[in-house]
Amino acid sequence: MKLLLNVGKLIDATGAAMQENMSVLVDDGRITQIAAHGTIAANGATVIDAPDKTLIPGLIDIHFHLFLLMLQPLGGGSEVTHMTDEMIATKVFKAANAAKVWLQMGVTTVRDAGAGQFLAVAMKEAIRDGYTPGPRVVASGPLIAQTGGFRPGNGGHGVEVTGADEARREARLHLKAGVDVVKIYGASTIGGGGGRLISEPGWTQFTVEEMRAIVEEAHKPGRLTSCHTGSAQSIKNAILAGVDFIDHATYMDQECIDMLLETNTPIVPTQAIAWSLEKFGVKMGFGPHIAKKSAEVSAVSMKCLANAYHAGVRIAAGTDADNPRASLAKECELLTEIGMSNIEALIAATKTPAEILRLDAEIGTIEVGKIADLVLLDQNPVDDIRHLTTVARVFQSGKEVPLPLYDLSDFYGKVN
Repeated sequence: MKLLLNVGKLIDATGAAMQENMSVLVDDGRITQIAAHGTIAANGATVIDAPDKTLIPGLIDIHFHLFLLMLQPLGGGSEVTHMTDEMIATKVFKAANAAKVWLQMGVTTVRDAGAGQFLAVAMKEAIRDGYTPGPRVVASGPLIAQTGGFRPGNGGHGVEVTGADEARREARLHLKAGVDVVKIYGASTIGGGGGRLISEPGWTQFTVEEMRAIVEEAHKPGRLTSCHTGSAQSIKNAILAGVDFIDHATYMDQECIDMLLETNTPIVPTQAIAWSLEKFGVKMGFGPHIAKKSAEVSAVSMKCLANAYHAGVRIAAGTDADNPRASLAKECELLTEIGMSNIEALIAATKTPAEILRLDAEIGTIEVGKIADLVLLDQNPVDDIRHLTTVARVFQSGKEVPLPLYDLSDFYGKVN
């Protein structure tokens, strides 16, 4: 199938300036030509004329949980969703719905940052094989934590181990199950721990030796690792262990920043989730203490993140979303609040995550030879990054995605 897109504005996310009145030719799912409007012959291609729209690459959410997104039913109902023991089939149907919603938002690739029972791997294969629509999935398995590491209600998404030998064995089991990124839990979450082992959010878990065992196993067959962090020491431990990229990086001191720069280790700050929990956590069924703590954490982490950005640390956009308000568009908006330009924020949600996931030869920018994951926007995000919410049409591997599934205007209206 051939497709010719004639657009008013083109942002290729390579770092080059925005171009106007451009055409992009797609053949068999890949971009074959990019040139000024009127210079590419259609030759039987389906032509889409969009002179008032902006074309960008498909967005990449490098930290998303398909099996945690809270969505009220399409027919309406309560927004409150409690984490209860659900049947696997229920989890899968909900995750398939979440995949469609993120795709509707222009997110054509996600890295699922962890789900129990290797369900993210199953979803990756189901989407890849055409059983359900959704973003391309780069899958992590259950989160690997130390004994007592998970907060109440979150243990079903991971596994707890003690010592380097158990950590190494668990990593091997994850690789056997087909994960792409082995996810390490290097610090507690806002909940503060598991069982009766509760302390301040972000207390350091795992030793460097335990984490290094996981990293060594993942790297042998060429897989990646990431680490959930919530304190300066947990960030340093992850870097010393050789982790490929850092999730959250909530509290960074100058030593953290220096180590990140020295090792060229990227971070995925996930500011949108803290923002949404602060603003809407109680409505979604979380305790008031979570909303309060989220506000405290967000204020500190934004300052740390600004310091890291201005120092030159590589930053990629991920949402950690459990609700549609914590969208990738919102994450990019928050990145501009630390000093990023609008185009830099867009690159953080396209080119940079593709590079981190080692998919940059295929996706992340609009260039000849790459997979045609493309998004048409009604408005230009270079003028205002919030225009990432104005998704008009989405193309995945050159095929248009049927829209819409949800009416997201209510969420976007509250986001903006």
